[in-house]
Amino acid sequence: MNILKFIRPEKPLKELKWHDIAIVTAIMFGQFIVWSTELFLASLHPVAQTVSTATETATNTATDGAAYSSNFTLQIILLALAVGYLLLRSFDFKQLPIRFKWSTLLWVPFLFAIVGFFGDIVTTVSGEYDYFNITLLPYINPIQIIHKFLALSPMAIAYGLLNGFYEEFFFLGLMTSVNDKYKWWALAYSTLIRVSFHTYQGLLWAVVIGIVYGLFYYVMYKKVVKNLLPFFLMHALADMFGSSLLYLLINWGS
Repeated sequence: MNILKFIRPEKPLKELKWHDIAIVTAIMFGQFIVWSTELFLASLHPVAQTVSTATETATNTATDGAAYSSNFTLQIILLALAVGYLLLRSFDFKQLPIRFKWSTLLWVPFLFAIVGFFGDIVTTVSGEYDYFNITLLPYINPIQIIHKFLALSPMAIAYGLLNGFYEEFFFLGLMTSVNDKYKWWALAYSTLIRVSFHTYQGLLWAVVIGIVYGLFYYVMYKKVVKNLLPFFLMHALADMFGSSLLYLLINWGS
């Protein structure tokens, strides 16, 4: 009887235990961490790359429609398993602040703009591409946002929305549902996990996404926005367009 109460508490579970976090992490990100690590190690030895191209989009937007579909199905299954576990544990989903407010329409582009502009700085400083080249100024046109969105496939949009919810549900929703005295440990752990399945993008971007963006999301969520919905949608936009503001604004066809 005590075992049953331990597995499924009589009262709604508001604070996840470490074994809950470990199990949900394994379900939602275990496979992606392995894939990302394999791709990162393979990138260190290009000649010996043996990882399937389809796995390169394990946790992010892909250009191959088949990869979108494959990852979409996989993440739906893993999300269902994680939610099923949390239901078994009587987790209190109602405590998660997911609300539509008119301010959401302002927060989403604001958050994306900050993340995207920082991404442009990183891309320029690292030498990947100079987004601040003055010759690009004449080609900046906000209408390009609409054109680029309309150019997306329905599956790309659906996958972006799913992945935005998938990741921030875990990192900002579940990983902040811990006893207050463990919140910094939970934040450090979640940061490590966020870095670990982005290593396939290279160490620089794994650190930027996992640490810089992750901590920015955390501070904005806990101290300012206090609503998960803008982060779901902002993350979805980043998956659809990439973490670049200027790329979205520039008319590359001119």
